[in-house]
Amino acid sequence: MERTKKITIQDVARYTNVSVGTIDRVIHNRGRVSPEKRKKVEEAIKKLNFNPNMLARTLALGNQFTVCALIPSVPSPGHYWSMPLQGLEMAAAQFKDYGIITEYFFYDLFDEKSFIKQAGKIAELEPNGVVLAPLFLQESKNFTEKLRKKGIPYIFIDADIPDDQSLSYIGPDVKQSAFIAGRLLNSVLPEKAEILIVNMVKGFENASAQRRIEKGFKDYFNKIGQEENKTIHTLTIQSTQKEEVFRELTKFYIKYPAIKGVFVTNSKAFLIAEFHRLHYLNIRLVGYDLVPDNMEQMKNGGIDFIISQSPVQQGKRAIQTLFDYFVWKKEPQKIQYVPLDIIICENLDFYINFNRHSQNGINNNQ
Repeated sequence: MERTKKITIQDVARYTNVSVGTIDRVIHNRGRVSPEKRKKVEEAIKKLNFNPNMLARTLALGNQFTVCALIPSVPSPGHYWSMPLQGLEMAAAQFKDYGIITEYFFYDLFDEKSFIKQAGKIAELEPNGVVLAPLFLQESKNFTEKLRKKGIPYIFIDADIPDDQSLSYIGPDVKQSAFIAGRLLNSVLPEKAEILIVNMVKGFENASAQRRIEKGFKDYFNKIGQEENKTIHTLTIQSTQKEEVFRELTKFYIKYPAIKGVFVTNSKAFLIAEFHRLHYLNIRLVGYDLVPDNMEQMKNGGIDFIISQSPVQQGKRAIQTLFDYFVWKKEPQKIQYVPLDIIICENLDFYINFNRHSQNGINNNQ
């Protein structure tokens, strides 16, 4: 579904080349405005689909709402978490004029202590709302318990904690996405094959989504009665550093040389693809997310399928949901699943262009 960008009073001012004060006088029919300027502003409001009622309501409330986002840090420009962050920043800019103040707190994906430290800072601030990526399960549960005691609503993105009392979860159906991965991988494998699931995560038992991903993947083969023909192994690597990943893969493939397909449960499929290419291994590969390195490996033939989980939209929709909750008193859906797009080499360029336009505000893939 396409939704147009929210237009601010500044957008109308820029479009008409008049001051914000003039726009305000036209909206509220007060003060002196020349007929020519009034007509120009009224036409612009209609053409741009500006909603002055939203602005009037937020100003009438006289409130500002602080939203704290707690997500993994972005060590490089092409990192997966740069995309949810981009969505958060786009929406923060969009709703800034309506009283939403967004502050960002980052934690290390491989360091629970960094999560605890940043969560503690947010708890001390006592914001109006929180956007949280709960990738450390127990630490996230401890944090959300504090938020509930303080009466602070919070939204999960990217991963959910089942049966939690969050205001909403915005992200993929992780179990279903893994089920799809199983179906995709099975479509390019022989009837009998050994398959590897690769997790790159610190503390698999404490990862909030990994176990459901693994279960969803195996469920596909159980459903089609292929559990006897497809032997599924799991390798958990507690790092995303290339040297360590390569070292663990080398040890695994020496022990299990018959692997024909790999499913990578995060956005680092490109590391596995690079290892396969360097060692001349003809192994089919499925992974997540349109990060630049994955796209490059797909173009080189190293990745067969990429499942995109609309990460930019997750961030944008989180801020939108909190805005609607604060200003319009609108209770959100408990679960807001984002689309799961299946990318192959033949449609890769389309998705690259589509996402570029979306991130520039031309289209918003909801």
